[in-house]
Amino acid sequence: MIRVLLPLLLAAGLALAPGAALAQIQVTPATAPVLGTTIRGSSVTVFSISTTGVVTRLSGNGIRMSSASVTVPTISFNCGLLNLSGLCALRQLRVTIIPLAGSGPASIVKLRVGGLTGTTYVGGSPPPEGTSVTFDVNALGLLSTASFQLGMDVQLAANATPTGLQSFAYQVTVTML
Repeated sequence: MIRVLLPLLLAAGLALAPGAALAQIQVTPATAPVLGTTIRGSSVTVFSISTTGVVTRLSGNGIRMSSASVTVPTISFNCGLLNLSGLCALRQLRVTIIPLAGSGPASIVKLRVGGLTGTTYVGGSPPPEGTSVTFDVNALGLLSTASFQLGMDVQLAANATPTGLQSFAYQVTVTML
């Protein structure tokens, strides 16, 4: 009897499951990378932050006072304990990362992901870099967590004041397919 009811309940749950339910997301550290003290120059300056934290000036004449690497965000996501409503552990997930428009002199102009653990990319390859990034991953399974590192290119406005620490933001969503 249980062998007959279990597949029926599973099928009914998949049919009734909402398509846009969210997985649980944790970002560590909770903020974007900190470039440290910068001095903006007379032209727009773009710094590239790799997924391992190495910072390189790509263009412009702004100056970053430190040559040290930065701590990049690690994005972790899971289906939560006992999240059975959408059968998250059995479904592919879509991850979307977008920069948020800021009112300050710094903004994110390109995003990149790397170091995916806990699952694999649908299609086998990481997504290309872009102004926003969307990619699909395979099902996580029960009690599993996936994570990746987020790198980005940050643009500092020309002749902007004040100099010093800059802030810029992004948003990550993970939905079930």
